[in-house]
Amino acid sequence: MYQLTADNTDALNSALRTKIVEFNAQHFDAQRVPLGYKFVDEKGCLIVGVSGSVFGNWLMINWLWCSDTARGKGLAGKLLNALELAAIELGANIAQLDTLDFQAKPFYEKRGHVVKYQLNNYPHSGTRYFMEKTL
Repeated sequence: MYQLTADNTDALNSALRTKIVEFNAQHFDAQRVPLGYKFVDEKGCLIVGVSGSVFGNWLMINWLWCSDTARGKGLAGKLLNALELAAIELGANIAQLDTLDFQAKPFYEKRGHVVKYQLNNYPHSGTRYFMEKTL
């Protein structure tokens, strides 16, 4: 007999992710190849960073962060460009990401990304944009 139990832990979240990734791997003909680039200061502190992975012909951009002191200096654009070039070398021809209305939508649009779908009222009054770019 099964028992329903509440479990709001990170451990359950991690276990479910692992099981779904294992299941999905049986149906995909591609491996995820991680990619990342960063700029650090003279002390080795992270100033700007980007990470993602190539999955088949897709570049999945997971995170791009830029410190307030580095904004407007072109560093994030350089990292995004490096990530895209590395992804192309690995066979990617489409990039995918999501961003929120108060984050970097204009930044991505300037670099050729277009909104494919958006969630309005996310999580209550904002907007979440799902964007793509042909590489």
